[in-house]
Amino acid sequence: MAAYFRNDGWKEDIVLKEEMAKYVKQGFQRREMLDFLKRDFAQYAWSLRTVDRRLRHFDIHYNDKNVSVEEVKDVVKKELDGPGKLLGYRAMHRKVRQVHDLSVPRDLVYAAMYDLDPKGLEARGPVGKKKTIPKGSFTTKGPNWVHSLDGHDKLMGYQNSTFPLAVYGCIDTASRKLLWLRIWVTNSDPKVIGRWYLEYLYEARIMPSLIRLDRGTETGTMATIHAFLRRNHDDMDDPCESIIYGPSTSNQVSTYLFIERWWRELHERMEKYFKEQLNWLKDRGHYNPHSERDRMLLAILLIPVVQKELDLFRTVVWNSHKIRTQKDTALPDGIPDHIYNFPETYGLEECVLLKMPFFTSWLVTEDELKEAALHSGVLSVEDDFLDATFRSKCEEIIPYPNQVQPNECKDAFLHLKEKFMEL
Repeated sequence: MAAYFRNDGWKEDIVLKEEMAKYVKQGFQRREMLDFLKRDFAQYAWSLRTVDRRLRHFDIHYNDKNVSVEEVKDVVKKELDGPGKLLGYRAMHRKVRQVHDLSVPRDLVYAAMYDLDPKGLEARGPVGKKKTIPKGSFTTKGPNWVHSLDGHDKLMGYQNSTFPLAVYGCIDTASRKLLWLRIWVTNSDPKVIGRWYLEYLYEARIMPSLIRLDRGTETGTMATIHAFLRRNHDDMDDPCESIIYGPSTSNQVSTYLFIERWWRELHERMEKYFKEQLNWLKDRGHYNPHSERDRMLLAILLIPVVQKELDLFRTVVWNSHKIRTQKDTALPDGIPDHIYNFPETYGLEECVLLKMPFFTSWLVTEDELKEAALHSGVLSVEDDFLDATFRSKCEEIIPYPNQVQPNECKDAFLHLKEKFMEL
């Protein structure tokens, strides 16, 4: 009889401990956590019982009974002083756990919000008005089958020109996982958009079968890059067929609504906070939208601050929240990050195939990406929207703009402008 060797190396595995603690903070159930652990730590035997045993060994708990009510109130108050004032109690609970590292139950966060801001809590309900869903259910094969990309101009103000704060993003339509979000002084430059798409592919090294875009000049370079790379695959005669322009069918309308629905969520839950400060500066004459100096002073402060909040919103508020069952769609309910990583659990397929005989590959190599970058001209895009002299003057006044807190933006702009004019 073969001897059985027990692998106890997990007890000293610091990376394993950190990952298990991360999954608990994100609110994954043990069965969902088990999928990640089996995949990422396959050298150890796994079951629901071993997950429980190893959580106890590492002293990792879903709820920490040593956290006081006052500690929870302190962090909730801090969040309510910033963009967190626009969040409901479920999203606030995720920020308390993941950003502030307090393992507390949801009802305790709700109670703290009720004590600190009862009217605001009551006012925060479903985002936006209900819209009629076009006839026909949206279906998709699985993650990385269709990525929907779109620009968002709500922060830019009147005629998309008042404030130099333009957002662009990408969502996977099967899992509804947000893949990337960027903010810059423009989202209408095709080479800027193309470079962002290429940077995502460099990081992910896989590409979707199809991309859905609005028909506009800003998407031209991105569409060209996608078709150029897809020409290496033999699943379709014309790689341009891998690009879907606009909501021409009911299925595509639903795809469109996913990214549009999320922009509405972002605006209601985060952007309105910054919009209040921006309008205050403009309405009181402190910011002139026609002054290039004022526009760049605003951009150097707001872009790093808003980018940080976008990243938090994407990872904490959205990708780790549980999507409920939706009508008029065959898509599953669940946590976007888990659906994206384990589609087979939800009856979906992983649409990116590995390189094997008789299979098509959606993987992209570094050489292919370099070739696409060279031919598309996206490498000519400047890394900074400011010239070096202007940035240097600003950083003499505020050396680290990315450390400005959201609730300090208004005062920071006034300080920066005053001191800049004295130089």
